[in-house]
Amino acid sequence: MEHSLNYDTSSNGGFSFPCDAHGHVDLSSFSDAAKHNYQRCLDGVVGAIRAPYVSEREYSRLTPAIAECECGKQFQMDIDGEGLCYCYCGKCYNAAGQSIRPRSEWDERYEDDY
Repeated sequence: MEHSLNYDTSSNGGFSFPCDAHGHVDLSSFSDAAKHNYQRCLDGVVGAIRAPYVSEREYSRLTPAIAECECGKQFQMDIDGEGLCYCYCGKCYNAAGQSIRPRSEWDERYEDDY
């Protein structure tokens, strides 16, 4: 879980700074520009439209499955933009782990009439 201290400067924008659950900011990880912006928020220079508030965000991370290729090697099922993944040997698999021909071997068939 991550927390951020937010200063809204308009209805659709503002500043957000990483913080702990209580809104305490650790300046040691900030760049000089971030420190400058944070100080401007503290001083009221940026004109926040409401009081600063802390928000939290939960996130999860998916780890690709490990599959075993017909060649015997294991590889990550990192699906590309076309829904395919490849073993190191070049063998192609779909997102369900089924062995298929590589896209380069597919016939391109376009029919104008349905």
